[in-house]
Amino acid sequence: MGIGIIFEKENINTLDAKGEVLLTILSSLAQDESRSISENCTWGIRRRFETGKHKMSTKRFLGYDTDETGKLVINRTQEPIVIRLYQEFLDGKTTDYIKRIFEREGVKNWDGGTKWQSTTLMSMLENEKYKGDALLQKSYTVDFLTKKRTQNKGEIQMFYVEDDHDAIISKRIWECVQLEIKRRKKYLEEHGTNSYSHRSESNPFASKIICGDCNKVFARKGWRSSTGVDRKVWQCSERYKVKGVMGCANRHVEEKTLIKAYLMAWNVLVENREDFMEQWTEQLQSENLLEGYRAEKFIEYTDGAEPLTEMDTDFMLKTLDHIKVFEDGTLLVVFLDGTEIECKNEEE
Repeated sequence: MGIGIIFEKENINTLDAKGEVLLTILSSLAQDESRSISENCTWGIRRRFETGKHKMSTKRFLGYDTDETGKLVINRTQEPIVIRLYQEFLDGKTTDYIKRIFEREGVKNWDGGTKWQSTTLMSMLENEKYKGDALLQKSYTVDFLTKKRTQNKGEIQMFYVEDDHDAIISKRIWECVQLEIKRRKKYLEEHGTNSYSHRSESNPFASKIICGDCNKVFARKGWRSSTGVDRKVWQCSERYKVKGVMGCANRHVEEKTLIKAYLMAWNVLVENREDFMEQWTEQLQSENLLEGYRAEKFIEYTDGAEPLTEMDTDFMLKTLDHIKVFEDGTLLVVFLDGTEIECKNEEE
């Protein structure tokens, strides 16, 4: 616009050719100084990381505060929320389900609000700091000018500090949760679905009914009989995947039959507890911590238990892995401890 700027201290006029050259030189020097300062700061931070020293903000970190030295200390008010999250997840619930439970109960998050995100809950489940360790240099600054940061995927060295601070979650439970996360991912891949019991309150068997023919999940359908009675029926999701074209030919199954099969199979476990104790005792010594955890829980659940007479969704999520449906009417009930109980569907 033909308007000049005069820098009095440096005696530079932007409308003057010499001033433009000087301004370019000084800008380059300033940028190089900024780069040098950034590199020095980065070097200092990484040297501290090497010795296990670090400082972090706990403003958005549920369960911990920092003391005057910057060390993490447990927030006793928020601690029960973290413990409950881990337990609910191991009890078969998804982070989306837990999110809805927390919001319904008004559980407060890090900023005192009652709104939760399932992605936040998952990041908490994967955060090693809850077991007392610290992984340093998870992210780094890519550009010293824009200060843009990115996740460290091995581009630069990371540092792992064991027993860095007091733990909220035991190392055993934390490792069990990581194994459960991996197990669920594998389950989703094997059965061609993108959700794991995502609508548990109203649809407890979601993603838990598996086709014995094509190994894909069944979906629940609402059918109305000729007498006007509404029925909940489960059918292979591959049956009519392409509109108008028959896919998987496996039979459908009534939801009441699935409930009956689950109750019957569980009661077989309870009534024959002593026969399964050898299997569970052996699993307690397994190198797979999740397998040992499941065995421990099944010993606890069946100890002095009465036979189940009606469906309890929360308990079902704690115990059932899936029910496999076969064309000949056989239902294979598979529990989370690996036990399989075969039932026969006598319905027409």
